[in-house]
Amino acid sequence: MDKDFDFDNVGKQTPYRTSDNFFEEVQRRVMVQTGIAQRRKRRRLQMIVATTFAVAAVLAGLLFVPSFLPADSPLSDTKVLAVDNVTLSIDPVDNWIKNLSDEELEELVSFSENDIFLN
Repeated sequence: MDKDFDFDNVGKQTPYRTSDNFFEEVQRRVMVQTGIAQRRKRRRLQMIVATTFAVAAVLAGLLFVPSFLPADSPLSDTKVLAVDNVTLSIDPVDNWIKNLSDEELEELVSFSENDIFLN
């Protein structure tokens, strides 16, 4: 081998010739034959569907879970319909409470205020 070989004399020409869009055409044919183009479309559709469901879940969570709102927020006020003179089947506990005297009611209230499990 010649030790005085000069790479500058070789130049930048290659001995192979190709058409102008040969590499783009080869890439397109490989993509079609392997099915990568269809997989990319399917993957993109899956991402769109998953993103849509995620956004819908977040919106549903914000709309239907009001516990995240602070108590003094105007959105946290609930409107309660007042209904008078409604005749329902009265629970036996309700009857028992109605029959208690004032002293007994006060005693129950004091017990409930001092209960560590209720407070």
